[in-house]
Amino acid sequence: MLILAKISKVLEVNNCNNDILFQALYKAEFWEAINPAKKMDAEFTAPNVLYTKIYDEIDLIKIPIEMEGELLLSDKGEEEGKGRLIEFNVRNNKDIRELEGRIRIKSLSPIKSKLGVFVESFTLSSEFLNLLGGGADLILQMKISEMLRNIEKICKIKDLQDFL
Repeated sequence: MLILAKISKVLEVNNCNNDILFQALYKAEFWEAINPAKKMDAEFTAPNVLYTKIYDEIDLIKIPIEMEGELLLSDKGEEEGKGRLIEFNVRNNKDIRELEGRIRIKSLSPIKSKLGVFVESFTLSSEFLNLLGGGADLILQMKISEMLRNIEKICKIKDLQDFL
């Protein structure tokens, strides 16, 4: 079943240099720190392939979830006036058949960045979809929002340079 998510989440983050944020995206420790799930183990199995094991419980319906797979990050470079573009997609995940989108990081100043996450398509396996029902899109939106808020919190209390 295809869920056309078309999710857009954008946040301006203080104490956040866009170049350092871009580099942090390629560090497993950064993903573990911003992770909105109860627990996540992460490692880069290739320079642009993040392998994760996620343990969570969906608050709305109290269903425990274990999920593992890979997030492929493809740096498309800097676009004039728009910032750096990173395309992403999920692969080798039995629960998520397809998740594609992009991350955009734009410098607003040397210490302030605009970060956007845009999901283009989201397809769950039918088994996983039966667990979540029609709330899958809402759950994904909430998790992306939490992840962005976690980046904002980290930038308030920690130097992103610590992840490099």
